[in-house]
Amino acid sequence: MLFYVFLITFLAVLFYLEFRPFRRLGIEESRLLDVSGTIPEDIYRYSVIAHIHTQFSFDSLGKPSDIKKAMEENGIDFVFVTDHDNDNYRFFEDERIFAGVEKNTPDGRLLLLGNKLPVISHPNNFEFEHYRWKGEFRPDHLYEIIDIKDGIVWNKPLAIISLIKNIIIYPLTRDILHKWNCLIPLESWSRLYFARARGLKLIGGLDLHIKLVYQEHTHGILIPSYRAGFKWLVNRVYSRKPLNGKEDVLDALKKGNLYISLKQFYGEFFATNGSDVYLPGEKIPPGSKLVCEFPHKKTVKILKYENKPVAVTHRDRFGYEVNMAGMYHFEVYEYDFRIGNLYFGFRPVAITNLFEVVDG
Repeated sequence: MLFYVFLITFLAVLFYLEFRPFRRLGIEESRLLDVSGTIPEDIYRYSVIAHIHTQFSFDSLGKPSDIKKAMEENGIDFVFVTDHDNDNYRFFEDERIFAGVEKNTPDGRLLLLGNKLPVISHPNNFEFEHYRWKGEFRPDHLYEIIDIKDGIVWNKPLAIISLIKNIIIYPLTRDILHKWNCLIPLESWSRLYFARARGLKLIGGLDLHIKLVYQEHTHGILIPSYRAGFKWLVNRVYSRKPLNGKEDVLDALKKGNLYISLKQFYGEFFATNGSDVYLPGEKIPPGSKLVCEFPHKKTVKILKYENKPVAVTHRDRFGYEVNMAGMYHFEVYEYDFRIGNLYFGFRPVAITNLFEVVDG
């Protein structure tokens, strides 16, 4: 009898860990519009990785050749290296991989992408005093709303228990990082952003460190690897012109013309007003139509106004007319299954930069 009690308890705990988080959502489609057409062909799209570390950081072992191989395998266009307290990667910089730095400042942890563009790094990491941002949230700074490391330290006990759970079910999944994005509390981080830094342009940071290398060939075994890591988080950048180097990419990031994709879930997010097309991060006039195209099964798309949901849908494609001044953005979540309006395994896969509706 005791054995069966233990077994049932064990399976219940395993079920909870495997299918958390749980969310109760009401579908809200009353104002959604059917839309035709797609984003114009003259809008370019690029996959950009920001915030990785190499052998020039004291806590990483990755090499330039490893980065290039991972870019090739994952279709990555540009990478920003941000080693700790140095930009020694500049000696290996080329037209697609750019050197920068991650450093501690009196205000907190800061990235300089390409040694130019400041990014408030780890804004959701309160574990260490030197991580916590104590300065102003200046509009010329980007805001790293998702950092993979922050997801791990946000709730360390849960991260450890989730890893143990993944080890137990590894024979079934063959993935030790199975459902890693369930550790990203995007809703909480969005609330922090709107409370502290509303209006700053958003970016996602991979914060990838290579901890172990077995190197007998040109491309050895890396743990974790750039090859796997470049699938975890990508900044999907839009541009009205081809991006031909560091300055072009920095300009697109500074404008916020992007959405953040987790697990390579890609879609299209833009706005239209007559014949005019607007990109994430841009100001748009009232009466514009926000458009989402995200054809992935078992995903929920949420449009938020001032971080409050105004539309919730499973539709692959829809529009929404915006008339109130303020900030709008899309968040997308995947799930394992649902019973009525209760979603099991609810975890983020995308968030856009903000569309700001302005009068005049």
